[in-house]
Amino acid sequence: MPLDCGIWCLLSERRRHVEKLWRLRTIQSADEKRARRRFNRLLRAFDTEDLAAILKAVQTGGRDIKQCAPGPPMDIVEETPGCSKDTAAAETDDDDGLQQQKFEDSGLIPQIDKPMSMPYLCCKLWRWKELQVDAALHRLDPLPWCRFGRVTMNNATVSCCNPYHYALWIVVLTNDTGFGDELTGTSMANNMLPPSRAPPPLPDSLATTPVTPNIHSHASAWAHMYRWQQKERMDENGVTLRGQFVAVGLLADAVHDGQNVCIDWDIANEVSFALIRQPDPEQICEEVWLYNSGNKPLFISVSSSLNSHKAETIRRLSSGYCYRVHKFAARNVSATRLIESDPANTHYFLNISVGKGWGSNYHRIYHTDTPCRYEVIFVPDFL
Repeated sequence: MPLDCGIWCLLSERRRHVEKLWRLRTIQSADEKRARRRFNRLLRAFDTEDLAAILKAVQTGGRDIKQCAPGPPMDIVEETPGCSKDTAAAETDDDDGLQQQKFEDSGLIPQIDKPMSMPYLCCKLWRWKELQVDAALHRLDPLPWCRFGRVTMNNATVSCCNPYHYALWIVVLTNDTGFGDELTGTSMANNMLPPSRAPPPLPDSLATTPVTPNIHSHASAWAHMYRWQQKERMDENGVTLRGQFVAVGLLADAVHDGQNVCIDWDIANEVSFALIRQPDPEQICEEVWLYNSGNKPLFISVSSSLNSHKAETIRRLSSGYCYRVHKFAARNVSATRLIESDPANTHYFLNISVGKGWGSNYHRIYHTDTPCRYEVIFVPDFL
């Protein structure tokens, strides 16, 4: 045994994982001794392999996150002290018999009006210290590269507990959350430059396939993306976006089942985000959501060829959040729009600036002044 291996050589693999996860937690407690007991009790229900997956994701800051980490059934969590308001109020300390203090002191804070879910708890322990899920503002839901998801067997629900398999999805009805999504101002219409290019040609299959509630099949192109450094385009032909989601930059190759888009320029600028397609809640049409998986905020604006002369609204999207950036119109909606305009000639544009804002609150007036920008042109709604 090497003399310099220290205490780590004396611990089992599982104990090493638990010790490292304890040191990596975001929450600090007023009573570390009690918090450590609860922490050990919580992780006792995980397999060693699943603890290793969580540890790898946390240590790499979300860069090595392919593996799911199924947690214990929800009913086990509800019986665990510190995970229910009722049990917490009745519990006494193992050592001194004093009544349990507030949940904040234990480091295990319950979700509002119901026992804490395992994904919520893991996200709070190792990703978002201030996590408080408010249904009126955002929801904590899995991302499309989570293969395990949530499974119910024998009246017990088991969920993946990898904190980087979840995002805070901003409720579309709200303007600002005050935390992960906020308006940063407006920018005057940029009339100094002509449109950056003609919209990309659409595949023949899209032009002949009738529109259904599932507007685009997963193999079809639904957008085209270009990279820009101020007014200089960094890729000549851009990238055609297909499939359920597109992982860009550092996120590419870190997740399963997506279209990976990455060049050296993306890595040099520490770019990491995903564009995710999914049905809307009513299953009528499809939406596109932007997920910020990087360490830098994303500044975004959405416009169309119909209002190119209007001021644009600029939003700031924090790390770990998802925001809806486009909604493909349903067939009946598009048919109605035919009366007013030709949807086939109406194009919607998304500008994503990595780390740098623009507009009235910044010294950069136009999005064309930002040093690292992605322009996404969505396929027209009605084809």
